[in-house]
Parts: sequence; structure tokens; C-alpha cells
Amino acid sequence: MGASVSRLLLGLSVWLAILWPPAHAAPAATITFAEPAAHLVRGTGLYRAGRGVVLQENDMLESGSGALQFDAGGSTVAVGPASRVYIKSAGELVLLDGWLKLQGRAGAAVTLATSALQLDGAGATVTLHALGDTTELFAEAGDVPLRELNGGKPRAAARLARDQFAVRSGAKPLRILPRPPAAFLAALPRDLRDALVPIKAGGALVQPSLERPASFAELAPWLAGQPALRQRLQRRFDPPRIPPHAARTAAPLPHDRQ
Repeated sequence: MGASVSRLLLGLSVWLAILWPPAHAAPAATITFAEPAAHLVRGTGLYRAGRGVVLQENDMLESGSGALQFDAGGSTVAVGPASRVYIKSAGELVLLDGWLKLQGRAGAAVTLATSALQLDGAGATVTLHALGDTTELFAEAGDVPLRELNGGKPRAAARLARDQFAVRSGAKPLRILPRPPAAFLAALPRDLRDALVPIKAGGALVQPSLERPASFAELAPWLAGQPALRQRLQRRFDPPRIPPHAARTAAPLPHDRQ
């Protein structure tokens, strides 16, 4: 009787998991191509990360001399050479500097940001270039809702239609042009010029390889245009400490009382 009940409960739990998956489950971002392997900052360590590495919240990627590609919840992201990306989550990315191309899956929430702009890339194909306080954006396919950012806070909203180009530099207002200028197209990395081809990670997932400990001093320049992220990074290396007087005056735990 007990065994039958156990089998019944097990079968019921399986069906419930299928019909009502956990609310917190979310697609992960996984590197599908990296030649050579990318630099990955995780925690306070510097790693090498290649194909099959699952990216975590608050990871930072640096592509180095080559390009890399990853799947972000069904959307395809390609990062150009000498570029850096902050992974807030699988569906929320920050281009710190360099080049990035997104082929957003329709119906999938995916946002991109720089120090100057924030956009919704669901169902669109966009190429983004960030250099200092200047951001350039080319909408290759789909309409792209975007917002100007000042100090990380959203300001004026706009919409970029297919084939249009937008640029924002410093405190200057957003400019929208009917097509990208020749200088932008000439500087576009070769790996980002063609349509993206989604790549499956394939095989077993792998762990990144630790190279050495990192330091706040060497990583802080990556986040020069992102004060909030810079403060978050600093807390990794210098977490808040409990003042000595607070420890002395703290109320004793129940099992400490006599």
C-alpha cells in the first residue's frame, strides 16, 4: 500500500512540474563560440571561458583579439574584438565598450544598455557600438524602442525603425539618421557584418578556468561610464564591515542567554 501511494505521489509531482514549472526558472546565457577563449571576471577572479560555459549574473566578459558569441535565452549575441560586456542577467546586458550585435528572439525580453542608451531588442536585429560617452546604434531589422540615459536614469524615449541609425554623445540629444554613415560601416568588425547564425553549445557544459585573482584597481576602468555597476564591483572586493561597537552591542542570540 505504501509503495503504491509513493508511486502515485511521484507521478503527480512530475505532472505538476510539467504543467506549472518553477516561477524562478529562467533560460541561462551560454557561450557558443569563442576563439580564442574570452576573459571572464566572476567574483574576484579572472577566468578563461570558452564554448559551453554558462554565464552568471554580474559576470563580465572581455573578447580580446577574437569575437565571441553566446545564446541569451534564445536570443543570439555576438561580441566584437576588444569589447566588454556586463551580464546583469540572461536577458539584460550592458555593453561597456566596443561592438555588439543582437539578434533578438521574438517575444523574449532582452534589453541592451550603454552609458548613453537603453533599448529593447526583442524581435529585432541591432548593432551597437560604445566608445567613451558615445553610443552608435544601427537597426538592421525590426523596430527598436529605446531611451536616452543620463547618469543611468532613463530620460526621453524614441523608436528606431529598420535601417535607421542613432547616435548619442555626452549630454547631446539623440540624433536619428535614415541610414548608417560610411564611417560606421567601415569600422564595423567583419564578424558582425553578416546575419548571425545561431550556434548550439553542444556537448556537456564546462566550467571556466581560473587564471588568477583580479583586483578592483584593474577592473574599475571597465566600468568608468557605469557608476552603479562600479559600486557593485567595489563591494565584491571591499564588502561592508560590521563596526566593532555594533558587534559589542548586538543583542545575544537566544542560545547565548543564560
